[in-house]
Order: sequence, then structure tokens, then C-alpha cells
Amino acid sequence: MLDNAQIRLVQIAVRQAGLRTATFDGRYRMLLGQYLQPNGEPVTSCKELNNAQIDDLLAICESMGWRMPGKPEDFYREKVNKKYDVASFGQQAAIKHLAGDLGIVGEHLSRFIMHQTNNAADDRAMLSPLQAYKVIEGLKALVIKNTGIKFKSLNEISEHYKGAKDGSENKNQI
Repeated sequence: MLDNAQIRLVQIAVRQAGLRTATFDGRYRMLLGQYLQPNGEPVTSCKELNNAQIDDLLAICESMGWRMPGKPEDFYREKVNKKYDVASFGQQAAIKHLAGDLGIVGEHLSRFIMHQTNNAADDRAMLSPLQAYKVIEGLKALVIKNTGIKFKSLNEISEHYKGAKDGSENKNQI
């Protein structure tokens, strides 16, 4: 059971993140419905959340712009990542963008992740930081193999593929 300070914190965070306004709280209710109570029913009020669920909800609010005063800007996201040994948001985003640039999506990405992790995971959200690193390095190796160019950063890879899609720079599409 949450105390009043935790409930106030959640309410402030969801408002400042833009999930809830004075006239519309549909996004907030939809987010709460993703969490389950011990009896298996969806959560309908923040009072029904446990501490781990509150940390996760606050991490989502952080990713949408809310900041906990006096804490680093990624305090809750890092707290959730460390607690559950999950790949960081940045690592997951890098996998998504690299795979998208290469045209590896859906089931193909799942199989690639399974191959890179020796069948330990099949989705980027399930990866540990070390597994995510291995997947990113595997995707970077594919980019180098397919383009013949050794890029210095992920941004260079992204720019290369944007130019190739626009037809303005490179014609090396996969």
C-alpha cells in the first residue's frame, strides 16, 4: 500500500509528463491498466500499485519529460534498469534504429536477437546490458559488411541510411 507522499509524487509526475490533464486522463488510465494487481486484475488507481510498479511508472514519466527535483534526469530509469538488469533505453533504441536501417524487423529481428544471445532472449526489451551490447555490435558488423564503410558512430550510420533512402547521398541500400 502506498503512502500519501508516493501518491502525490505519482500525480505530479503524470501531470508534468503530460499523461493526465484537467480534462483528459485516458492515457494515464491506459498506462495504469498495464499493471496488474496480485489478484490478476488490472490496476485502476495509483493506490493499487506496488513499489516496483511505481518506479516503472515514474521511469515512464521521466522518459516523457518529468524530472524528480534534486535527482539526476534519469534517476528512475536507471533504478529500474539496475533492479531488473535490463538494457538501457539508449541501447534498446540503438537496436531498434540499427535494425530498422538494415531492414531487419519483426520476426527477423527476434531471430537475430536469439542468435546473438544463444536463445536467451528474443526481444530487445528482454536483453541485459551485456546482451544488448552484443546485439548492437552484431548489427554494426552487418552494416560494415553491407556497406564496406567503417563508421565512427551510430549517428554516421543513421545519416548514411537517411541519405540512401532520400537518394541524395549513397546508393548502398540493403
